Amino acid sequence: MNCGYEEYGYDIIKRFIKLVERDGTVYFLYDVDSTPQPEGGPSAWGAAALLSAVDEGLAGVNDIGVNYDEIFFAPRFPVTEYTELRYVTGYEVSNTVVEVRYILTDEGMRYDLYSPAKTVKAHILLPKGKSCSKLFLNDKEIVFEKVAVGDSDYIDFDITTPCGKEKLEILF
Repeated sequence: MNCGYEEYGYDIIKRFIKLVERDGTVYFLYDVDSTPQPEGGPSAWGAAALLSAVDEGLAGVNDIGVNYDEIFFAPRFPVTEYTELRYVTGYEVSNTVVEVRYILTDEGMRYDLYSPAKTVKAHILLPKGKSCSKLFLNDKEIVFEKVAVGDSDYIDFDITTPCGKEKLEILF
């Protein structure tokens, strides 16, 4: 999902979920015809790959520090069929939680990011055919950089003094 093929990445996640629903478990390896290969390796590795694809790829929550004190936030929810969703991740042992709420409308999209981050580097995917006219962080307009990755359009900006509950509003 980092190369401008976000829709293809999401399609892979959906196909993997169908395999898990069909088989009732996760296998490490599947044949080209989706036949599971039980002796292919530890199933936990397959599950870890799926969790990483969702956590870091689709939800775009990347811990680039320690216990999410620095986050690279690159959500790709606009490629899904959802117009509203909530995603929660974190580390159970350290009781560290990151929560993302996403809402998409005809006028724009909104992310609420709850985290312990001291800095957030944001790389936000825009829906196909949309461009950002204004960006608000906690109700204050901020500057952003437009970035193209393959055929996809993103906006980049940094949150250097986060308050723990960031409200991002992107207007089209």
